[in-house]
Amino acid sequence: MVYLAEGGFWLGIGQIVSSLSAFLISIAFANLLPIEVYGVYKYILSIVSLIAVTTLTGMDSAITQSISRGFEGTLTPAIKTRIKWGVLGSILSLLTALYYYTQGNPTFTVAFSIVAIFMPFYESLDMYNSLLFGKKLFSVYTHYNTIRKIVGLLIIVVTLLLTDNLSIIILAFFFSTIIPTIFFLYKTIHTYQTNSNLDREALSYGKHLSLINVLSTILGQLDKILIFHYVGAVNLAIYALATAPTDQIKGLLKNINLLALPKFANQTKAEIAKTIWGKVWILLLVSSTIVLVYIIIAPLFFGIFFPKYLTSISYSQLISISLIPVIISGFLYTTLEAQKSKKNLYEWNIYTNIFNLILLFPLVYYLGLLGAIASKTLTRLFGLLLSVIFIRNYKNQEYNENTEVKDVS
Repeated sequence: MVYLAEGGFWLGIGQIVSSLSAFLISIAFANLLPIEVYGVYKYILSIVSLIAVTTLTGMDSAITQSISRGFEGTLTPAIKTRIKWGVLGSILSLLTALYYYTQGNPTFTVAFSIVAIFMPFYESLDMYNSLLFGKKLFSVYTHYNTIRKIVGLLIIVVTLLLTDNLSIIILAFFFSTIIPTIFFLYKTIHTYQTNSNLDREALSYGKHLSLINVLSTILGQLDKILIFHYVGAVNLAIYALATAPTDQIKGLLKNINLLALPKFANQTKAEIAKTIWGKVWILLLVSSTIVLVYIIIAPLFFGIFFPKYLTSISYSQLISISLIPVIISGFLYTTLEAQKSKKNLYEWNIYTNIFNLILLFPLVYYLGLLGAIASKTLTRLFGLLLSVIFIRNYKNQEYNENTEVKDVS
């Protein structure tokens, strides 16, 4: 509890800064850009997120776990590996730009050409966070993250005040992300990396986690892509604003998982099985309270800050209900990651993503935004069910191990 209080305080401050920054950026986009332009921007970012899977997005968790066990020298090889794989993302970006060039769309052609330049470094360089998380330097992370967010906010807002050109906005987005990251990566390595010990299994495990995450990442963006193609950029903007507040709430509670990962990595499955369900009940109470409060204040919130997007209110209230299963299943999923339960991780991602895929296309096609929300909610409930089943097996494994010990004695 002391660990949770101390680490949670600093991560909570950091997440508040991140959420406030994202909130201010959302206000800027919603009020300074035409709705359709904002929808197109969100569509481009969705494609960027798909292409970013080539940068081995699961490497962060693997390196955090490795560093928490004293293998700090694994950080640099991991960054180099992610950059090399990111070159594949650059190639995909150029192919996407070429496709839109053949379709006579200069805006998308230039935008994805810009993406190709930055893709290898887009998420690879912020792996200094893995060192800070692994060493439980949460206060340092918060200070760095606060500066990064302020710099990014200033760059984006100034850009939006000056232009609504999508190519320039995309360029500003990457500059606001990568420039501060390079500085803090250098500072973190030279200040806090204290050994060059290598964990030779970490890179392999990181690739496994990345492979596991590929399908979920794709399906995580597919709803926005389908909305853009089926019901247009305006509806995508409405959907993006509807989901943005709940995404930030989920981000605030994600800190619990960041705190849990290094702790669970140093516990046995038997130890986890004895204590985890009490934590789950607490999460259920907290998440349910947050959802109820949000549903009540959502109309006032949108009326004040997003007056052009009042249509988003009912959608946002509906999607907020799915916060309850996604927060709890995310906590349980972190346990599987910490224990390197590769089989369960693969099964969870395969089953939930197939379930989502079966629902997503017909629901979005026939119901539009309501279909996207229904698909997301049902998939999150299904994911929670699987997480509970897998973690309950920890108790069964403990029983079997104890039985074997008694038989031997």
